[in-house]
Amino acid sequence: MHPSREAAPRPAPLRRIALAALAAWVALSVSSLVVDDGRAVAVTGAVLAVGVAVVAAARAAAFRRVAGFAVVAYAVVLAVATVVAGATSTDAGDGARIALFTGNPNDLGAALVVACAAWAALAAKRRYVAWAWPLVALAVLNTGSRTSGGALLAAGAVWLALALLERRPRLLLAPVAMVAVVAIAAVAWQRGVVEISPNLLAAPSDLTYRAWRTDLAERVEVVPDAVDGPFPGTRGQRLVAQALPDSRTLVLQSTGGSEPGVPYVASIFVRADVPQELVLSSHLAQTTCAVGPEWTRCITPAAPGDGYTQAQFYLRTPDRGGAVDLYVFGAQYEVGTEASPFLDVRPAWLPQEMVRRYDLRRISLLPESRRVVWAAAIDLARDHPWFGVGLTAAPDAFRERTDEHFPGGVTYAHHLWLQLWAVFGVVGVAGAALVAVATLSTLHRPGWARLAPLLVALTLLHTWDLTLFEPEVALPALLAVAAWVGVPAASAAGAPITR
Repeated sequence: MHPSREAAPRPAPLRRIALAALAAWVALSVSSLVVDDGRAVAVTGAVLAVGVAVVAAARAAAFRRVAGFAVVAYAVVLAVATVVAGATSTDAGDGARIALFTGNPNDLGAALVVACAAWAALAAKRRYVAWAWPLVALAVLNTGSRTSGGALLAAGAVWLALALLERRPRLLLAPVAMVAVVAIAAVAWQRGVVEISPNLLAAPSDLTYRAWRTDLAERVEVVPDAVDGPFPGTRGQRLVAQALPDSRTLVLQSTGGSEPGVPYVASIFVRADVPQELVLSSHLAQTTCAVGPEWTRCITPAAPGDGYTQAQFYLRTPDRGGAVDLYVFGAQYEVGTEASPFLDVRPAWLPQEMVRRYDLRRISLLPESRRVVWAAAIDLARDHPWFGVGLTAAPDAFRERTDEHFPGGVTYAHHLWLQLWAVFGVVGVAGAALVAVATLSTLHRPGWARLAPLLVALTLLHTWDLTLFEPEVALPALLAVAAWVGVPAASAAGAPITR
């Protein structure tokens, strides 16, 4: 080939990514300055600078080794902690269990999935990753995040396909076992628990169980096996409790968010040696019950969920700072317009809130709650198509467009690209897309193969939610991608990164 016609050398990946990041920052800054949002200029600049800095650091072998170890340690610790916390939660209640480290069960599930997929991209010995999938699957089940569950299954399927193409059949054993066990458990769960017992509570008959919160009262004492229950062979508990001076709450249990338009009913059997009153609340409706010497069933009126208010079972006193001394049995929170016969068929080790979130009859590809917020994001983007509404103003703008459907409103789009369009407009979306394309264009075959499960997981997570803005999700993803940026095509597929 004539020297003058020789192709110019490809720019170094770091330079390409740095230039793309600079162009993206300019585009995002233009969008932000048009809507007078100076804060967004600083925030986007800092985020892009961190990304370029990590890519630059990943050119050093020592950094890649440390990053790989950090991601593996993070994935293992996060998964083990989530599983252990699911079995040994303290008085902080179930909210603390599912929100471990993150404040949100969906963020926790996304962090688990991304950490596992990032480990799969960085691990030198892939047989260890094979057994990570079942552990992470168990941890994701504990979070109750259906979005994360779907992303994990998709990422695992891609990992399986790649392992098969690489003719490593032994690597298939653990993920195949995971899929089989999860499938069998799902069917048994559905048939044996969800469809037999209507109860949505994690511990209906045992107020000493970790799912019941007592920390909002002045004092709570539960005496187990205190008296004969309302039915032959059953035993009731004694509840001696007093509310805080400015509160009426004694004990409560949460089963998650209420479904829009779905009616809920709470009920419990009560009796007392001394006549008194007790307030039962489903957090959607409440009733005051007179408690006497005979077992009676206290039942709230049916009230529809709104998709925002939590479905919660409360025992309260009629007056602030009040006290009760009574016997209780058979707490039940269920879907319907009236209380059904009490059935306590769920094993004690099986958290009922997980059953409800993974009820196969409730799962749909396009839930109403997502349609509402996506429509709000599209309307917001249409009103401000080119430059968006701005990072600072976005939460209030989303809240204003969703508070009719969700009390208090929703503050983001639950979709990455709709969020970027609404916040930064077409100009900002183009800038963000430029960074993504420039980064992925530096990958060669080994990198694509190793990162495929992670990229699939991120795509699904950010189609149904928006967790890439959370550090516990973004950092392991960034480390995994940065470690493979610019890896030569001659690198052996499946080998540890040692460039």
